Amino acid sequence: MTDARIHDGDGGSRVSSHAHAVLLSWGPTVLFGMVLPWITYHQLVGRGVPGTAALVLVSAWPALELGLYFALHHRLDEFGALVLAALLVAAAGAVAADGRWTGGRTETAFTGLVGVAFAVSPVFGRPLTFWFGRRFATDGSAAGAARWNGLWQQDAGFRGMHYRLTAAWAAGCVAVAGVMAVLPLRTPVGRVDAAALAAPAVVAATTVAYTARAGRAWAARGQTPAAPSSAPTA
Repeated sequence: MTDARIHDGDGGSRVSSHAHAVLLSWGPTVLFGMVLPWITYHQLVGRGVPGTAALVLVSAWPALELGLYFALHHRLDEFGALVLAALLVAAAGAVAADGRWTGGRTETAFTGLVGVAFAVSPVFGRPLTFWFGRRFATDGSAAGAARWNGLWQQDAGFRGMHYRLTAAWAAGCVAVAGVMAVLPLRTPVGRVDAAALAAPAVVAATTVAYTARAGRAWAARGQTPAAPSSAPTA
């Protein structure tokens, strides 16, 4: 009984330590990349600041988070970089529209650009899903990143899975952008609004389901954690 209590205590300590690490890793990202930009944008627009200027101003939050994350972890926060890119693309779209906030067209353009980024990312060494997977599937620690890097270097199945997932996400994003670009030309306005909500949700749900299924299939192969790699974690 004593041994069991000691073991349970150790397990609880490990769970608490992991939760703390995840909170430290994701807390600033959620705060600076989602909560503060959303609040700041609506506060600025509510006080009469033009949408374009508001988007540029709120992009300072994820930019600050990127700097803090790099200072702490010595690598880029992939999720924060995507949020910053989204805000800057939205601001550029508003400028192109003479300062008017054109959310629908900006969202379509951004979705298409994300799809292209997924498609071309393997050319630069590792596909985007590898970087996002390292961000979501680890606690953000150096040890977690090293383990993820080790899997990439030592497991061909792991690499193949990420190439397939990247292709799926690229196809999904490009498909959504294409549908949203064509719909206004061929569909009544009311149906466009409904499709604008349904199409991205359906494609995202399908792609996420495929991602989860692929991850479970890889895990079911009985993979054991790869030894931490000595390669840089960036």
